[in-house]
Amino acid sequence: MDLDATPFRYFLTVAEERSFTRAAQLLHVSQPALSAQIREFERRLGFALFQRTSRRVELTAEGRLFLGNARRMVAEASWANQAAREIRDNELRIGAPFYTLHIPERRRMMDTLVSSHADIRLRIFDKTHERHYLDLSRRELDLALLVEPADVTAAADNAVTEADWPGGMERQSLAERRLCLQIPREHPLAEQDAIPATALDGLRIVMPNRSLGAPLSVAIGRAVREAGALTIRPPEGHPIAVERYGRLSRNIAISLGWFDIHHDDDGEDVIVRPIDGLDLRTSLTLVRFHGEQRPAAAMVWKSARQLIAGAPATLDFSRRRQRFSQEDA
Repeated sequence: MDLDATPFRYFLTVAEERSFTRAAQLLHVSQPALSAQIREFERRLGFALFQRTSRRVELTAEGRLFLGNARRMVAEASWANQAAREIRDNELRIGAPFYTLHIPERRRMMDTLVSSHADIRLRIFDKTHERHYLDLSRRELDLALLVEPADVTAAADNAVTEADWPGGMERQSLAERRLCLQIPREHPLAEQDAIPATALDGLRIVMPNRSLGAPLSVAIGRAVREAGALTIRPPEGHPIAVERYGRLSRNIAISLGWFDIHHDDDGEDVIVRPIDGLDLRTSLTLVRFHGEQRPAAAMVWKSARQLIAGAPATLDFSRRRQRFSQEDA
């Protein structure tokens, strides 16, 4: 069986070069062998692909009509071969936004995979939440590690489009944090152990943008505005930049409570406080698309909490050719 769509590739190369000689050179075959392949391909198709003269080669009308189909066949053969290589090589593709690098649980998971599972070829992709969801649904990612709303029902209601919270996803919450305020030490509210929601009325607060995904951004924005706060949009809206801008501008800022990034000073100039009456929580969530999983992805799904704790997870890879269904995982 030809998994490389060779006749289609040969046809496309001749069509693009308008020359059997140049096409044979590019394909690393002899010109007679290429001509024989094309003649056999034309015989099997039932029509001529090229008009040949002593000076040039041109596509026939049928060849021009067939060109798009040939391109699709070559592309699909390439995708199928790539998928076979990934299954054979036990590749694991995880989506994780760049800011998650500053979440200790995320680092422990990836570090444990690298140090304890050399047989897994790990690849990590930094994209938006919406793109991670799309890539999961297309099977271009196996898993995604995202900060999402802990309340999945509310998240679905807060989605602006289907791409913001698509169906067909399975979620595993690995840890939760309560939404807090990062407060400059000199601010009067800094003296309180918890900030009452009523104190937000008229308060200026630095807010994140949609880099967190629409459902979480909408939930945070609605809660803060309903409490009467005035929002500040910083130059950069991802959650780490929001906290840093709050420190530099001496404004109160939203804090998700996940990040251990070190600032230029010792960190004593701000404090983080919960908001009484506003119990909005975020979750570090492992997400996958419903259905069968490859061995490495199934192992990580089963052992995610163990990996986050920094303990090696094990899997008998003598079964690596076996497909893992949702029930197996």
